[in-house]
Amino acid sequence: MNFIPYKVNEVLDNVFYQIPKELLVNPIYNNLDSNSILLYGLLLDRLSVSMKNKWFDKDGNIYLIYSRKEAQKMLKLSDKPITKAFRKLEEAKLIYEIRSGYRKSNIIYVGKINHQSVRKTMNRTMSDSSIGENTIIESENVRRSNNKYNKNNYSNKSFHEKSKFHYEQREYTEEELEALYCN
Repeated sequence: MNFIPYKVNEVLDNVFYQIPKELLVNPIYNNLDSNSILLYGLLLDRLSVSMKNKWFDKDGNIYLIYSRKEAQKMLKLSDKPITKAFRKLEEAKLIYEIRSGYRKSNIIYVGKINHQSVRKTMNRTMSDSSIGENTIIESENVRRSNNKYNKNNYSNKSFHEKSKFHYEQREYTEEELEALYCN
């Protein structure tokens, strides 16, 4: 098979699965692995098929019927990783399954993502800034500041106090926040 690059005049007419960005950046979903995230994107895509088939319950909730075998085939994974991905999605409250019986596909309800605002992500307390479990988004708001020109005067402090990390809070305007998080 040869490598064939896209040309300038060609239109990108591929079909894509949508993966919500929130699953990658929201700390609520830190326990999801890449298989779970891909499975959620696949299940979201299957909702359109359910709508066409008019698969909804008496409350108007859309459900889908999707077997583990179909998911294994689509994501090219074996039984254990698919089962783990379904379990992680259920723990994260992104799906709810109803057992249909022995050797039957479960009825799956796909849950909405619990969105977190940028403001909530950007506001951090000074106490947790040196824990070490910070993501890039969380740590962007607090930067280390131990140069000789900052507000902290190290000259009269003991060696032990000098070695501690010192942080100062960054303040962003609305325009700067938009520039940081343009998506």
